[in-house]
Amino acid sequence: MANFADHISQSRKNLSFLQEINSLSVHYRDWDVTVCYYVAVHLVNSHIASISNLHYRKHEEVSNALNPYLILSLTKVPETVYLAYTQLQNLSRRSRYLISENMSNRSIDANITYDKHFKRALVHLETLLTFVESTYSQKFEKISIHCNEARAIPFNHFLVK
Repeated sequence: MANFADHISQSRKNLSFLQEINSLSVHYRDWDVTVCYYVAVHLVNSHIASISNLHYRKHEEVSNALNPYLILSLTKVPETVYLAYTQLQNLSRRSRYLISENMSNRSIDANITYDKHFKRALVHLETLLTFVESTYSQKFEKISIHCNEARAIPFNHFLVK
């Protein structure tokens, strides 16, 4: 099973891939958001692997392991980190299946992913990157990103163009 270092390595590769696909002349916001989520998947799994010998195969199991309200969880995270992860997961679901990220919205309309959704994904990913950096003394290189909606946000991990 993957260990802490393996998950950190994969999150770095995914960040590099995000920068690469985001630099294309045509922007694929659905893929930008989805890659942000998979960076997050490896960040939270690095956290879980660092504390326990547990390796979850289902997204629901990972979410439960991180949930700050589950008292017995050894791998729970602060509420802001948990919410960033779950909201990024919902944005990714929107991007992949064209459904609302609001799980209670049962609309049959297609929900396209736009710059504003990518901006939110970056904000959530910033929270997770900061958590892993501060908790585990890791350093992630700042990557260049094109996202008009996010230009005014002072990110530590993204140079927004």
